[in-house]
Amino acid sequence: MMHRRPLLAAVALAAPGVARAQNRPRRILMLLFRGWEEACDGFRDYFAVRHRPVDLIVRNAQEDLKRVPDMVREAQAMQPDLVYLWGTTLAMAALGPWDAHDPARHLTGMPVVFNIVTDPVRNRVVRTRTEPGRPVTGTEYIAPVAVQLGAMASYRPFRRAAALYNPREGNSVVTLEEMNELLATRGAMLDRLPVPLAEGRPQAEAIPGLVARAREGGAEWLYIPPDTFLNEHRAALTAAALREGLPSFSASERFVAFADALAGLVSRYYSVGAFTAFKAEQILFGGVAPGAIPVETLSRFSYLVRMDTARRLRAYPPVSLLRIAEAV
Repeated sequence: MMHRRPLLAAVALAAPGVARAQNRPRRILMLLFRGWEEACDGFRDYFAVRHRPVDLIVRNAQEDLKRVPDMVREAQAMQPDLVYLWGTTLAMAALGPWDAHDPARHLTGMPVVFNIVTDPVRNRVVRTRTEPGRPVTGTEYIAPVAVQLGAMASYRPFRRAAALYNPREGNSVVTLEEMNELLATRGAMLDRLPVPLAEGRPQAEAIPGLVARAREGGAEWLYIPPDTFLNEHRAALTAAALREGLPSFSASERFVAFADALAGLVSRYYSVGAFTAFKAEQILFGGVAPGAIPVETLSRFSYLVRMDTARRLRAYPPVSLLRIAEAV
């Protein structure tokens, strides 16, 4: 629970020995899951600040995994200098498991960096964070689950939490499995409430009823995991929590910064993108093998508190937390 890391200064100064030679623009194929956003801004801007010549070629899956095979085939034909992958779902689909890689279906023969990925070890994107086991590295974007639990308890202690999630999103499932395990060791409980599916798609109209069910079940926090579906419906989700008088805590910034969640311990997307570009720079201009670069999170996280929500819920943060939190 620390102050915001400077957006580009820290990562830009982290590699003072990297040479400025090699003027050939490096081709980076950016495979996105839900379009261009702040992490992509940070990734692009890092190269501009460092005066590194790159050509960014952007493709967007539009949240449709059926598009991924064509994206992989294009990458194989193009053979760019680097592939950038955004998001857990896309990374899993494009790379496959590290120990069950299929060259006919997955990216092969080119270095890859990923970001906005949740627990790449449990999701089998890499073997371990220090030894990825393949020519892949990247940046995780959520704070460790144990740290998030500590952040929630520092705002208001609790014995029971609830979480909605899309059962088809592996990042949400994995995060909530770990949270459930950790809470059980502390004598606390997590009610996991999957959003019902119709023809394979989660149903947004079910959100208010599930939030009401969470409150009726005795939840003291509504935890919001990293989840693309929930992000799309963040306004409806956080508004429902407000109506139920249920404080909500988010693993990612958009629910607090651009909706009505009460609080969150988050990595700024822009900073995650810039840090990922630092790793890409080592590969493209420093000659470092991707598998030799550890997968990391940012070293600092931002504790966000939406004060309007705090007033509406009459759930003000303790003074000790206000000393380190960012009011939004």
